[in-house]
Amino acid sequence: MATAYSSASSLPGVAGAAASRRRAGRPAAGRPGALLRRGLAVTFGLVVAAAAILGTTQAPASAAPVPGTVNQCNYIQDGGGNEIACDVTITNYLDLDTGLSRSDITVRTCEGPVGELLCTTIPVSFPTATTVVDQCNNSANGGGSIATCNVSVENVIVGDATTSPATVDQCGGSGAEGPEPTLNCAPVSTTTSATITQCNGSVNGGGAALRVTCTVDPSTVSAALPVTIRQCNDSVNGGGSLLTCTASLTHRILPAGSVIPTPTPPVTTPSATPPVTTPSATPPAVEAGQTPTPSANPLIPIAGGGGSGAGYGTELAETGTDALPVFLIAAGALLIGGILLTVMLVRRRSTQL
Repeated sequence: MATAYSSASSLPGVAGAAASRRRAGRPAAGRPGALLRRGLAVTFGLVVAAAAILGTTQAPASAAPVPGTVNQCNYIQDGGGNEIACDVTITNYLDLDTGLSRSDITVRTCEGPVGELLCTTIPVSFPTATTVVDQCNNSANGGGSIATCNVSVENVIVGDATTSPATVDQCGGSGAEGPEPTLNCAPVSTTTSATITQCNGSVNGGGAALRVTCTVDPSTVSAALPVTIRQCNDSVNGGGSLLTCTASLTHRILPAGSVIPTPTPPVTTPSATPPVTTPSATPPAVEAGQTPTPSANPLIPIAGGGGSGAGYGTELAETGTDALPVFLIAAGALLIGGILLTVMLVRRRSTQL
């Protein structure tokens, strides 16, 4: 037995084959390091994925304040000899008992060379109250330009609400140079953080008398549904330019239990098809010749309803679920799972070795 074992092991061919088989089953030098690097790469990828998830979900699912805003005819038609004419008409609805709100909006935008305006009118219904109007600012700067812009907002509030006169900041720093009087403003008023701010820093550089005509019709505010209007500021600066702007904010208070009408926007009647700057808080732009589709859900809850004045008609509907903790847990699970996978792979290879 001993002699047989010794002679068998000493045969060159047999010994070489056995050694080859052992080498074939042995991992090459550096293989564990490569495995570790692959595991770390997987873990790094999971970490990046978790970071991307967290980076896109900072806002909780229960809505944060997102005011409905009309933003149009700003920073356009500079260079002289241009004209803009932009209008916004809004009717907001708010039921203080139910906390439901809605707004019906019609925007009209016209722009082009003086006397050659191309206009488009777009009616929409938006499923929250629209509380900010920002138009005709920093536009039509250059000699011989014209701007005519108007805003009319009516708040229809169902429930117990009160109103007070709106504050106005108008015609400050406008109409410099040229024959007097340069201003035709009612009123001329300087107020910080006013409800209506218009025609400030505009139409400077000379021109005809009374080239700044800006009016705020008798307007009111309500803590239940605050609205701000900002238009015709820092615009139409250049010799021989004209500016005409009006603003109005009114309220209609209805008894509790009154029914808010369903949205019935008018039919779109564009007179031409220029590029249109549409409200940022409305559905996508409606091209000329098309009929817009009203929002399917005319009323949604707003946070702070019930007459507290905290909702302002600007909150999105509550979802009832806060998404951020869910994503944090998911990201942590991905990270821990990647680390455990790497460790298991390395230990598995070490065991095989």
